Amino acid sequence: MQNPNTPEWLELFTTAFGAKGLVALAWWAGAYHAERIRNLQVSYPILLINGDAGSGKSTLVNNLWILSGAPHCEELNPRNHTFSGLLVQLTKAANEPVVINGFDTPPDSEHFDWDALKPHFSTGAVRHTAGGEPVHFRGALAIVGAGPNILKSRCVEVNLKSREQTAERSAAVQALYDLHISELEGFLATVKAHQDMAIFCMGKAEALAFELADKVSIELNIRDARNHAQLIALLDFLDTLFHVPADALEAAKASVREMAWHTVGRTRGPIED
Repeated sequence: MQNPNTPEWLELFTTAFGAKGLVALAWWAGAYHAERIRNLQVSYPILLINGDAGSGKSTLVNNLWILSGAPHCEELNPRNHTFSGLLVQLTKAANEPVVINGFDTPPDSEHFDWDALKPHFSTGAVRHTAGGEPVHFRGALAIVGAGPNILKSRCVEVNLKSREQTAERSAAVQALYDLHISELEGFLATVKAHQDMAIFCMGKAEALAFELADKVSIELNIRDARNHAQLIALLDFLDTLFHVPADALEAAKASVREMAWHTVGRTRGPIED
């Protein structure tokens, strides 16, 4: 039975994008408190939205921007920006998501300094150019497409499949587009207005990380455990604000556990800096 307090847009979003979409939405909500979360827990994971052609990556991101009141937001593309230009744009963000698109074929490391993106996970300083003054990244970074292995231990990966697209999902996407902007604008205002609740929910992440290790695998790397535990905490934050349908919430948490499982064995020994 649907909760009468669940907004229509969330019911449509859940139908349109399923459990993986809800996971991305939870991360997106947390992005508006990214600096505060880092101050509490040192890190905020990079979101990697990956998938095969026709899996709905762009559609998902477009709808996330619409919920943020930015339906025509220009995403950063490494093919249209120099790397130093990308860093300048990234470091302008404060408690908001920043999306880099166009990574279906990642730029090679010779022309793209992947190491310079590592601090976007934590509180580390980001340099714009050699010899330039470092600044701290205050936003939340999302990458659409295949991300580099060098960042994988800092990422939570939502992997979409084209076979998951159905007529029902397509109809729900269209219904989302048909909603009036006034029916969507409550998302961002509500998320921003509940900073204390976000921090309260994130306070459970450390305990959730140990719980994940018990449920997923004792071999789960501690950084991966924390990254995915933060997602579960953010799903609770989303539920507190918008009353996510119970079955959809549990499916999303199960999806996070599956995401965590796929990281097992990816890294051995000490975590790289």
